[in-house]
Amino acid sequence: MAGNSKAKGRQMQIDEQFAVEIKKLLNAAAQENLEPELYGDFCDKLHVVRMYYELDLGDDNRYRNHRTGELVISGREVNKQMILYDSGRESGLVKQYRYYYDGLEYVKAYIEFEKGIKEEDIDPSLYDFCADVIYVLASRQNMRKMLDHAEMSDVLTGIPNILFFQKKYHKMLQNCRPQDYLVIRMNLRNFKYINEVAGANAGDEAIVQYSRKLLKLVEEDEGVCRLGGDNYLLFIHQENLKKFLKKVSSITISKLKTAPNNQFEVSAWIGISSLSEDEHKNLHERLNDANVACNIGKSRLKQDVVFFGEDLKKMIMQGRDIIAAFPAAVKNHEFMPFFQPKVDMRTGELVGFEALCRWFHDGHYIFPDQFIPILDREGLIPDLDLTIFDETCRAIRRWKDMGLNPPRISSNFSRKNLFVPKFENRILKVLENNGLTADDVEIEITESTKDIEYDRLIQFVKSLKEHGLFIAIDDFGTGYSSLSLLHNIEADVIKIDKSFIDMITEDKKSAVLIESVITIAQKLDMQTIAEGVETADQGIKLVEMGCNYTQGYYYSKPVDYQSAMEIIKTSPFKPIAG
Repeated sequence: MAGNSKAKGRQMQIDEQFAVEIKKLLNAAAQENLEPELYGDFCDKLHVVRMYYELDLGDDNRYRNHRTGELVISGREVNKQMILYDSGRESGLVKQYRYYYDGLEYVKAYIEFEKGIKEEDIDPSLYDFCADVIYVLASRQNMRKMLDHAEMSDVLTGIPNILFFQKKYHKMLQNCRPQDYLVIRMNLRNFKYINEVAGANAGDEAIVQYSRKLLKLVEEDEGVCRLGGDNYLLFIHQENLKKFLKKVSSITISKLKTAPNNQFEVSAWIGISSLSEDEHKNLHERLNDANVACNIGKSRLKQDVVFFGEDLKKMIMQGRDIIAAFPAAVKNHEFMPFFQPKVDMRTGELVGFEALCRWFHDGHYIFPDQFIPILDREGLIPDLDLTIFDETCRAIRRWKDMGLNPPRISSNFSRKNLFVPKFENRILKVLENNGLTADDVEIEITESTKDIEYDRLIQFVKSLKEHGLFIAIDDFGTGYSSLSLLHNIEADVIKIDKSFIDMITEDKKSAVLIESVITIAQKLDMQTIAEGVETADQGIKLVEMGCNYTQGYYYSKPVDYQSAMEIIKTSPFKPIAG
């Protein structure tokens, strides 16, 4: 400390007045946010004109305001510095203070003194103490703000979570009618494709990018949150819907760190809850309605945007009725196979049937697209597949007992069966119960779309082949790694998907692909069957390529048991070339 009286006069000491200012700061920090003006008297006593600190959060944006991007911690961010206090007066001497956490430098704090203050004018112990007090107070404030923000934010993306969403919705109701707003549930379409193409890290990065773009599409008095995964909730003004739907119809995701050259266009399944003038529902009920609309649009209607309304309510009730009726329908043999002939186009000979599911209930047929998606969602498809297989085997048994010689009949088994324990044994048991052999039936399997399904599919087929069953790959060319499937699975038949056949006479590319598949199958000693042949020109083209068998409307639609029996007896078909 300087020895002259002038230095002593300017020397800062902890006196009673200073203690009062410290206490004021402590009380303020305990009860409210420490705003810059609260530091004023304290700093004036110390001849401090500016206080700030540097806090490096890296690329972590979790502690930034959802809309403005500003840090939620204490101070005003300027050039990566958090300004706690700035009097606007000219400064001179600058003191730096370093603070550490777990042995690593965490914060650099700075105090700038008014012009004219020199190093010998200050008491180091006093200012060390003051800096520590400010650090502790600011840290406490930051911790509280960061915890409050984290509680209301999605961990991965930093956008609001469901708690913030609910809070904002109820705040909106204080000034607006719920009828003026739509509640929306969004589920991204085929988002797993990004994970498959670019990896899980790219998927997370894409979710972050999509979430922040989505946040920018809603207005200040609207709301959005991420539920988790690729699911979102929103509430928006009625009049903004058309504009919003146009913008979210395709959002571009690009420049991902792990896939810098890939660009993805992401769309969504959307369910919407609206309220009529005399309708009253709380947020929970509206979220449920929007969720139902989104799920039904995705799983049953295949529509991008679905409103929850009376038609949807009827559909839900029908779905519940279908689920409730399913056990009795199985017991009462209401599910029955219709048989679509497979024909040798060169000779017109009947070479097989495919058994297709139909449901006769309460005096009328229910079409598969009305009940299969519902049973699928409830995990009942394995039971349905096995039921149709059993009914098919019963039909074969009856025809044999009549002295007829039915051709081999194929029955479809969904990928959902792959993970039913020992499902192969259940198939074999049905054959045994009906007194049939492996030569009487053919098992149709669909190409898989996932690695884990693919591996199990290979195991499933191997087990069936060991018991002599014939295997057909259905919808060939539409699934996961088609050529790899031919290499790893001992299939007997390839069924070329109708989507290729439709274009065979018009699109050279389709024709080349089909001919290549036929050639590969021949060299692997497999049969090929063309699905969905509807014209003679298609059939003639296929025969020229070496595919002799077809199943399609050119010869016959699926027919009931009696009609199939007549086809077996009379073999009414002619060569496709006439």
